[in-house]
Amino acid sequence: MIGNAVQLPAGLVFNFDALSPKCYSGSGASFTEIVSGATGTATTSNSGTVALDSTLGSSHLKFSNPNAAARTAYISFPVNITSANTSGVNVPQGPNASWNWWHYFQDAGNVDHPNFGWETGSGWDGDEGFVFGTGYATDGPRWGIDDGAYTVYATTGATTGDYRTNEWQNYCVTFDGNISNGVKTYLNGELVDERNVAASTNKSIPATNTNNLFLGATNSRGGNWNGYMDVVQMYETTLSASQVKALYNAFKGRF
Repeated sequence: MIGNAVQLPAGLVFNFDALSPKCYSGSGASFTEIVSGATGTATTSNSGTVALDSTLGSSHLKFSNPNAAARTAYISFPVNITSANTSGVNVPQGPNASWNWWHYFQDAGNVDHPNFGWETGSGWDGDEGFVFGTGYATDGPRWGIDDGAYTVYATTGATTGDYRTNEWQNYCVTFDGNISNGVKTYLNGELVDERNVAASTNKSIPATNTNNLFLGATNSRGGNWNGYMDVVQMYETTLSASQVKALYNAFKGRF
């Protein structure tokens, strides 16, 4: 359950909701991931902040990064994998996965804007894990899943249907390494992009990455999310189109 009403699909391994008292007290730097109970910590520097903010008319979690070229404000969780910290959070591993999140993008200039990442490399390809966000300058959405790079739209903007500034959007990305068209992107509950897994070797997320999971940044390069993002969910299953739509409908009233 989330709040008092929303029933989430089976296969949920990571559930972050900063407006739930199970996740966040409303102040301070500590966050609790709801499924595992593991603690994450907000790291801030150079005037960056991670805090609840009511500027949009109701409370949401804001990542404020005035120096977004560096990692100045993000939340870090240890990850539970076979060879590392068994008290950390769970993330999707294997050939099936889904990532669902709501965000309100505020452009911080000519830098990458990662939503979240758990990876070992420095490109938009999610080495040994995954990364989601939007790229430098007016680059559009960039997904990286186990060394496979996916460019969903060419640019950001207010009319092209991709990442938009100053607007709430729900993205859900589903992954199935066992089929053709195994990477699907849904925007506000509707399928907007589907394509093959990037290469025959990128069909399963391995349990070999010992890095922490970052929300509001990624592991191996600079840049930060700038804006709001208080719901991030991850599944070790490939959600169906009807499940994605149901998730969108369940949360859209908040945003």
